[in-house]
Amino acid sequence: MFVGCGRSGTTLFRNVFNAHPDLTVTHEAHFVGPMAAKAGDYDHGDGFDVDGFVSDLFTNPNFIRQGLDESEVRNRLANAGPDGLAEAIRTVYSLLAEGEGKSLYGDKTPGSVSYIAEIATVFPEAKFVHIIRDGRAVALSYLERPEWGPETMAEAAHHWKSRISRGRSGAANVGRARYREVHYEDMVEDPARVTRELCEFLGIEFRQEMLQYHQEGEEFISGTKDPAAFKNLAKPVTKGLRKWEDQISPSDLELFESIAGDLLDELGYGRRSTARGPKALLVRLVTSIAWQWKRVATRVSKRLG
Repeated sequence: MFVGCGRSGTTLFRNVFNAHPDLTVTHEAHFVGPMAAKAGDYDHGDGFDVDGFVSDLFTNPNFIRQGLDESEVRNRLANAGPDGLAEAIRTVYSLLAEGEGKSLYGDKTPGSVSYIAEIATVFPEAKFVHIIRDGRAVALSYLERPEWGPETMAEAAHHWKSRISRGRSGAANVGRARYREVHYEDMVEDPARVTRELCEFLGIEFRQEMLQYHQEGEEFISGTKDPAAFKNLAKPVTKGLRKWEDQISPSDLELFESIAGDLLDELGYGRRSTARGPKALLVRLVTSIAWQWKRVATRVSKRLG
């Protein structure tokens, strides 16, 4: 599974690996993690609840966009007779792979970074590639499209720090054989090396056509909900498409690093401002309270609406 904070290059990795002749990688399915967290809900005394499982799948717009036919999914599951959630999801992913004429499957859903522990428990064979990008570049990318989540630099800093921290925490007991962190910047610097290393980790053969993913870029971009957000996927891996150092203001830089500077240091990115000490701690505390309050208010509003 390819996971990470949004706007970190997860779609680039997805398209590179989806270009493998034997591997299909879903684009933002958003159902595996939540289902894994409530796996027991589908296990009844008389067997696995296929009807409830299929109903949940086809009320999820992110699953519907995968293009599978509901009757085909239902029939395949009825014939397979899954003994649990893991087998049911494997059956669905096998259908997706078959539709692409491939034998292997994977998933790219950034939000699954918050469900690594649950998914790892349900799927003992699952491997996780956690894609990490410098949070300052991530923040600028989010602020270009505030409808996708964070609307301010402070919110983007907390969001980035939270997602990465939750992913690393969830992977604490998964083990290196199943969990790998890779920096987006390393992929941009040397795509062949990083792709080869990840192929070895995933147990698949490196194929040169993976680096030609951009040849299908226009078709992929046209099928997304926001084509402008993915315009660079029609190009080969290219250095210097975004230099956050040239775009971030000094005040936003200090604000971001006051909140997430410790994680920047831990990940090897380092800081550029002098945001330290009591002032930075106060900024982190105040903005954290505001961010958490907004998250709670948003969830309540969605439930009531």
